Amino acid sequence: MAVSVLAPSVRAEVPRALAAALKNLREQLSYSWEIINADPGPLAQSTETRRGRVTTVQQNLAPHVLASLASNGDMLLKRDWPDGGQLDTLVTADGQIVTGTPEGWLTNQEVLTAMANERVNTNTPSTRYQWLRRADRPDTRRPAEELAAAVRAASEFEVSGDTYVARIPIGENARESSGLSALAVTLTVTVRAGVVRDYQLTVQGLRSLARAGVEVPLSDDRFVIFTYLPVRKLDVPDEAWAKVRPTKSAPAR
Repeated sequence: MAVSVLAPSVRAEVPRALAAALKNLREQLSYSWEIINADPGPLAQSTETRRGRVTTVQQNLAPHVLASLASNGDMLLKRDWPDGGQLDTLVTADGQIVTGTPEGWLTNQEVLTAMANERVNTNTPSTRYQWLRRADRPDTRRPAEELAAAVRAASEFEVSGDTYVARIPIGENARESSGLSALAVTLTVTVRAGVVRDYQLTVQGLRSLARAGVEVPLSDDRFVIFTYLPVRKLDVPDEAWAKVRPTKSAPAR
Protein backbone atom coordinates (compact mmCIF):
# COMPACT_ATOMS: atom_id res chain seq x y z
CA MET A 1 0.00 0.00 0.00
CA ALA A 2 1.99 3.00 -1.24
CA VAL A 3 1.23 6.36 0.37
CA SER A 4 2.74 9.84 0.34
CA VAL A 5 3.55 11.53 3.60
CA LEU A 6 3.01 15.20 4.35
CA ALA A 7 5.51 17.02 6.52
CA PRO A 8 3.84 18.83 9.43
CA SER A 9 3.82 22.63 9.31
CA VAL A 10 5.77 22.68 12.57
CA ARG A 11 8.55 20.14 12.43
CA ALA A 12 8.84 17.96 15.51
CA GLU A 13 12.21 17.88 17.21
CA VAL A 14 14.11 14.66 16.50
CA PRO A 15 15.60 13.06 19.63
CA ARG A 16 19.35 13.62 19.77
CA ALA A 17 20.31 9.93 19.82
CA LEU A 18 18.08 9.19 16.82
CA ALA A 19 19.45 12.16 14.87
CA ALA A 20 23.01 11.00 15.54
CA ALA A 21 22.17 7.44 14.43
CA LEU A 22 20.61 8.75 11.20
CA LYS A 23 23.73 10.80 10.50
CA ASN A 24 25.83 7.69 11.10
CA LEU A 25 23.68 5.73 8.63
CA ARG A 26 23.97 8.40 5.93
CA GLU A 27 27.75 8.39 6.30
CA GLN A 28 28.09 4.62 5.93
CA LEU A 29 29.95 3.81 2.70
CA SER A 30 28.93 0.15 2.72
CA TYR A 31 26.23 -1.92 4.43
CA SER A 32 23.47 -4.44 3.72
CA TRP A 33 19.76 -4.52 4.47
CA GLU A 34 16.73 -6.76 4.28
CA ILE A 35 13.15 -5.66 3.61
CA ILE A 36 10.45 -7.90 5.04
CA ASN A 37 6.85 -7.18 4.12
CA ALA A 38 3.59 -8.16 5.76
CA ASP A 39 2.14 -11.64 5.37
CA PRO A 40 1.64 -12.02 1.60
CA GLY A 41 -1.70 -13.70 2.19
CA PRO A 42 -4.13 -13.83 0.60
CA LEU A 43 -6.02 -12.88 3.77
CA ALA A 44 -9.81 -12.99 3.68
CA GLN A 45 -11.96 -10.75 5.88
CA SER A 46 -15.72 -11.07 6.30
CA THR A 47 -18.02 -8.21 7.31
CA GLU A 48 -21.73 -8.31 8.06
CA THR A 49 -23.83 -5.72 6.18
CA ARG A 50 -27.51 -4.97 5.69
CA ARG A 51 -27.32 -7.00 2.50
CA GLY A 52 -25.56 -9.94 4.08
CA ARG A 53 -21.96 -10.99 4.59
CA VAL A 54 -19.26 -9.35 2.43
CA THR A 55 -15.87 -11.06 2.06
CA THR A 56 -12.82 -9.14 0.89
CA VAL A 57 -9.35 -10.50 0.14
CA GLN A 58 -6.13 -8.62 0.85
CA GLN A 59 -2.84 -9.72 -0.66
CA ASN A 60 0.60 -8.16 -0.29
CA LEU A 61 2.40 -8.29 -3.64
CA ALA A 62 5.55 -6.45 -2.55
CA PRO A 63 8.79 -8.43 -2.86
CA HIS A 64 11.12 -9.56 -0.12
CA VAL A 65 14.45 -7.77 -0.67
CA LEU A 66 18.06 -8.53 0.21
CA ALA A 67 20.34 -5.65 -0.75
CA SER A 68 23.98 -4.68 -0.47
CA LEU A 69 25.82 -1.40 -0.97
CA ALA A 70 29.48 -1.87 -1.88
CA SER A 71 32.16 0.53 -0.71
CA ASN A 72 32.58 1.89 -4.25
CA GLY A 73 28.89 2.90 -4.43
CA ASP A 74 27.57 -0.02 -6.52
CA MET A 75 24.38 -1.63 -5.21
CA LEU A 76 22.76 -5.04 -5.68
CA LEU A 77 19.07 -5.73 -5.05
CA LYS A 78 17.92 -9.35 -4.83
CA ARG A 79 14.11 -9.48 -4.92
CA ASP A 80 11.78 -12.46 -4.58
CA TRP A 81 7.99 -12.60 -4.65
CA PRO A 82 5.48 -14.89 -2.90
CA ASP A 83 4.68 -16.58 -6.24
CA GLY A 84 8.30 -17.69 -6.66
CA GLY A 85 9.47 -14.93 -9.00
CA GLN A 86 13.05 -13.71 -8.52
CA LEU A 87 14.97 -10.80 -10.02
CA ASP A 88 18.41 -9.33 -9.28
CA THR A 89 19.15 -5.70 -10.11
CA LEU A 90 22.56 -4.06 -10.28
CA VAL A 91 22.73 -0.29 -9.75
CA THR A 92 26.16 1.20 -10.39
CA ALA A 93 27.58 4.17 -8.54
CA ASP A 94 27.04 6.33 -11.63
CA GLY A 95 23.36 5.37 -11.91
CA GLN A 96 23.36 2.63 -14.56
CA ILE A 97 20.76 -0.10 -13.93
CA VAL A 98 20.55 -3.65 -15.28
CA THR A 99 18.26 -6.45 -14.13
CA GLY A 100 18.84 -10.18 -14.40
CA THR A 101 15.82 -11.75 -16.10
CA PRO A 102 14.88 -15.09 -17.69
CA GLU A 103 16.23 -13.57 -20.93
CA GLY A 104 19.52 -12.37 -19.49
CA TRP A 105 20.59 -9.05 -18.01
CA LEU A 106 18.56 -6.17 -19.45
CA THR A 107 18.92 -2.41 -19.18
CA ASN A 108 15.91 -0.25 -18.27
CA GLN A 109 15.48 0.72 -21.92
CA GLU A 110 15.58 -2.91 -23.04
CA VAL A 111 12.91 -3.76 -20.47
CA LEU A 112 10.67 -0.92 -21.69
CA THR A 113 11.12 -1.99 -25.31
CA ALA A 114 10.30 -5.61 -24.47
CA MET A 115 7.17 -4.51 -22.59
CA ALA A 116 6.00 -2.47 -25.57
CA ASN A 117 6.54 -5.40 -27.92
CA GLU A 118 4.73 -7.75 -25.54
CA ARG A 119 1.69 -5.47 -25.41
CA VAL A 120 1.57 -5.31 -29.21
CA ASN A 121 2.01 -9.03 -29.78
CA THR A 122 -0.28 -10.45 -27.07
CA ASN A 123 -3.89 -9.70 -26.17
CA THR A 124 -3.76 -11.09 -22.64
CA PRO A 125 -1.13 -10.61 -19.89
CA SER A 126 1.58 -13.25 -20.18
CA THR A 127 4.10 -14.68 -17.75
CA ARG A 128 6.77 -12.76 -19.65
CA TYR A 129 4.90 -9.48 -19.23
CA GLN A 130 4.60 -10.09 -15.49
CA TRP A 131 8.33 -10.34 -14.90
CA LEU A 132 8.96 -7.47 -17.32
CA ARG A 133 6.69 -5.24 -15.22
CA ARG A 134 8.62 -6.23 -12.11
CA ALA A 135 11.92 -5.49 -13.86
CA ASP A 136 10.69 -2.10 -15.06
CA ARG A 137 12.29 0.78 -13.13
CA PRO A 138 12.70 -0.92 -9.73
CA ASP A 139 12.76 1.12 -6.54
CA THR A 140 16.47 1.82 -6.07
CA ARG A 141 16.22 4.14 -3.07
CA ARG A 142 18.56 3.34 -0.24
CA PRO A 143 16.77 2.86 3.09
CA ALA A 144 18.74 5.77 4.54
CA GLU A 145 16.86 8.05 2.13
CA GLU A 146 13.43 6.63 2.97
CA LEU A 147 14.07 6.70 6.71
CA ALA A 148 15.36 10.28 6.65
CA ALA A 149 12.22 11.41 4.79
CA ALA A 150 9.96 9.53 7.23
CA VAL A 151 11.69 11.07 10.25
CA ARG A 152 11.37 14.57 8.75
CA ALA A 153 7.65 14.03 8.22
CA ALA A 154 6.99 12.43 11.61
CA SER A 155 5.20 14.06 14.49
CA GLU A 156 6.61 14.02 18.02
CA PHE A 157 8.53 10.86 18.90
CA GLU A 158 7.75 8.69 21.89
CA VAL A 159 10.89 7.09 23.32
CA SER A 160 10.98 3.76 25.13
CA GLY A 161 14.49 2.46 25.73
CA ASP A 162 16.07 1.88 22.31
CA THR A 163 12.79 2.38 20.43
CA TYR A 164 11.45 5.57 18.86
CA VAL A 165 7.82 5.69 17.71
CA ALA A 166 5.98 8.47 15.87
CA ARG A 167 2.89 8.97 13.73
CA ILE A 168 3.33 10.37 10.21
CA PRO A 169 0.64 12.84 9.12
CA ILE A 170 -0.92 11.97 5.77
CA GLY A 171 -2.04 14.60 3.30
CA GLU A 172 -5.75 14.67 2.45
CA ASN A 173 -4.98 14.35 -1.25
CA ALA A 174 -2.81 11.29 -0.62
CA ARG A 175 -5.55 9.63 1.41
CA GLU A 176 -8.23 10.33 -1.18
CA SER A 177 -6.04 9.24 -4.09
CA SER A 178 -5.52 5.92 -2.29
CA GLY A 179 -9.29 5.44 -2.21
CA LEU A 180 -9.27 5.24 1.59
CA SER A 181 -11.66 6.85 4.05
CA ALA A 182 -9.06 6.71 6.83
CA LEU A 183 -5.29 6.27 6.82
CA ALA A 184 -2.64 6.24 9.54
CA VAL A 185 1.10 5.58 9.26
CA THR A 186 3.35 4.76 12.20
CA LEU A 187 7.16 4.80 12.15
CA THR A 188 9.12 2.70 14.64
CA VAL A 189 12.93 2.95 14.76
CA THR A 190 15.32 0.88 16.88
CA VAL A 191 18.70 2.39 17.77
CA ARG A 192 21.41 0.44 19.59
CA ALA A 193 25.03 1.37 20.25
CA GLY A 194 24.57 4.56 18.26
CA VAL A 195 23.36 2.96 15.02
CA VAL A 196 19.97 2.29 13.44
CA ARG A 197 19.35 -1.44 13.73
CA ASP A 198 15.95 -1.52 12.04
CA TYR A 199 12.82 0.45 11.32
CA GLN A 200 9.21 -0.39 10.58
CA LEU A 201 6.48 1.43 8.68
CA THR A 202 2.96 0.34 9.64
CA VAL A 203 -0.06 1.45 7.63
CA GLN A 204 -3.64 1.14 8.88
CA GLY A 205 -6.57 2.25 6.76
CA LEU A 206 -10.22 1.85 5.88
CA ARG A 207 -11.50 1.36 2.35
CA SER A 208 -15.14 2.20 1.63
CA LEU A 209 -17.18 -0.28 -0.38
CA ALA A 210 -19.95 1.97 -1.67
CA ARG A 211 -22.26 -0.76 -2.96
CA ALA A 212 -22.07 -2.77 0.24
CA GLY A 213 -22.18 0.32 2.45
CA VAL A 214 -19.29 -0.87 4.63
CA GLU A 215 -15.71 0.08 5.39
CA VAL A 216 -13.11 -2.68 5.20
CA PRO A 217 -9.94 -2.45 7.32
CA LEU A 218 -6.62 -2.64 5.46
CA SER A 219 -3.13 -2.93 6.89
CA ASP A 220 0.44 -3.15 5.71
CA ASP A 221 3.82 -3.54 7.39
CA ARG A 222 7.34 -3.07 6.08
CA PHE A 223 10.32 -4.01 8.23
CA VAL A 224 13.87 -2.98 7.26
CA ILE A 225 16.86 -4.58 9.03
CA PHE A 226 20.45 -3.32 8.70
CA THR A 227 23.74 -5.22 8.76
CA TYR A 228 26.84 -3.09 9.15
CA LEU A 229 29.45 -5.31 7.53
CA PRO A 230 31.51 -3.77 4.72
CA VAL A 231 30.80 -5.20 1.26
CA ARG A 232 33.90 -5.18 -0.92
CA LYS A 233 32.42 -6.86 -3.99
CA LEU A 234 28.96 -7.76 -5.22
CA ASP A 235 27.91 -11.24 -6.30
CA VAL A 236 27.16 -10.25 -9.89
CA PRO A 237 28.10 -12.22 -13.05
CA ASP A 238 30.39 -10.82 -15.72
CA GLU A 239 27.42 -10.59 -18.10
CA ALA A 240 25.91 -7.84 -15.94
CA TRP A 241 29.15 -5.88 -15.69
CA ALA A 242 29.53 -6.10 -19.46
CA LYS A 243 26.15 -4.39 -19.83
CA VAL A 244 27.02 -1.41 -17.65
CA ARG A 245 30.75 -1.20 -18.22
CA PRO A 246 31.38 -2.38 -21.76
CA THR A 247 34.84 -0.82 -21.76
CA LYS A 248 35.80 -2.02 -18.29
CA SER A 249 36.36 -5.41 -16.78
CA ALA A 250 34.35 -6.71 -13.84
CA PRO A 251 35.67 -5.90 -10.36
CA ALA A 252 38.35 -8.25 -9.09
CA ARG A 253 36.88 -11.32 -7.44
